[in-house]
Amino acid sequence: MTDVAIRGGTVVTPDGNARADLAIAGGRITSIGAVGPADREIDARGKLLLPGCVDLHTHLASTPTWQPLDDFEHGTRAAVAGGVTTVVSMVYQENGSLRAGIERGLRDATRAVADFAFHVVVTDPTPAARAEIPGLVREGHAGLKVFMVSPGFAARTAEYLTVYRAAAEAGALVAVHAEDHALIAKRTAELHAAGRVGVEWFPQSRPPEAEEIAVRAAVIHARETGIAIYLVHLSSRGALAALREGRAASHRVHGETRPLYLYLTRERFGRPDAALWVGQPPLREAEDVAAVWTALTDGTLETVGTDHIPRPRAEKLAPGVTFDRIPPGVSNLETLLPMLYSEGVAKGRLTLSRLVEVLAAAPARIAGMYPRKGALAVGSDADVVVFDPGARRVVRATELHSACDYDPYEGWDVTGWPEIVLSRGDVVFDRGTVVGRPGRGRLVPRAPYPA
Repeated sequence: MTDVAIRGGTVVTPDGNARADLAIAGGRITSIGAVGPADREIDARGKLLLPGCVDLHTHLASTPTWQPLDDFEHGTRAAVAGGVTTVVSMVYQENGSLRAGIERGLRDATRAVADFAFHVVVTDPTPAARAEIPGLVREGHAGLKVFMVSPGFAARTAEYLTVYRAAAEAGALVAVHAEDHALIAKRTAELHAAGRVGVEWFPQSRPPEAEEIAVRAAVIHARETGIAIYLVHLSSRGALAALREGRAASHRVHGETRPLYLYLTRERFGRPDAALWVGQPPLREAEDVAAVWTALTDGTLETVGTDHIPRPRAEKLAPGVTFDRIPPGVSNLETLLPMLYSEGVAKGRLTLSRLVEVLAAAPARIAGMYPRKGALAVGSDADVVVFDPGARRVVRATELHSACDYDPYEGWDVTGWPEIVLSRGDVVFDRGTVVGRPGRGRLVPRAPYPA
């Protein structure tokens, strides 16, 4: 017996779209096309049926010294309300142990509404940490994260490359925050020496050159060690040129951008409340935004990840804080899909097929979750977004599900919004209301990256 039948919608895949009914039983898609009777019927006439989005870049887990504003419960409520049904959160190495970070993440995720997985941030690349990698990959934790921008990476690059080699052998993907520490430290010191410490100087402290230098170095590291890398939140023309060259030479180099770099420019730093948009890297020029759109369209960039890490308005705007001490990060999970549809598909920049490729299929493939996740196909998890392409919304933080008290796109007019969202066949969002139960989310084991 079919549990749920979704009738009359347009099924969208990376290969095209077609009107079809969709049947769900036991949490999986069982049929696409002609569907018989079901316990629950969903009328999707005039709507798009999209695969649930997969966000490979969130910060929902705690550390021993930090508790996120949007934890797994709040963050995944926002996620499912926006059509994101799988999140990958960073967890941090603790007391030298990668496994301890995973264990903390699993404890935190017991309140998740959406399904989840992890990247483990390597902060101490010791032989003991390297020795943990094969076992973690066998258990489905096939992702690491490295901050090239940290002084630790600069001081211990050779040790990090031994981690890369161990990860390559085991089949782990390494996500990389690519900014050059030395250049940023130099620019920051120069600005401080000149008394230029206000938020308006933040973009000059982290110039595009710092990103390009690091992306080029990361590609060399990947070539030398055999590791597959996932370059996160790319924002500038030079970094994209370096990514394009790296991808032309190797299929093991992947690139992500972030919503901030598709919609906003450096002009925000002329405002008195500019700290609300502080992220790393900073907002760039209009020419960089155009380059990001081009790279997303032509396949240079494969995914859009949110880097979701909201902060309260008061914390972002605290008086007397120098530009390099303003906490980075904004909320993005709930608006990821609707804004990319509105600014991309509705304005003719992206096709519907490209939308589902960059938000669902590609991230699931890169992370070793496809086709269980990221696909509308028989046998896949029934993660389905019934999307209303004609819905009109104005972004207002008070109407969203993040715990944050502001939204970076406050007042933005958006065309297209999820109407119903299903996760493994369960309705978790229904016409404005999150109905998914905290704790229903499950760990998604990640397959090793192919040799």
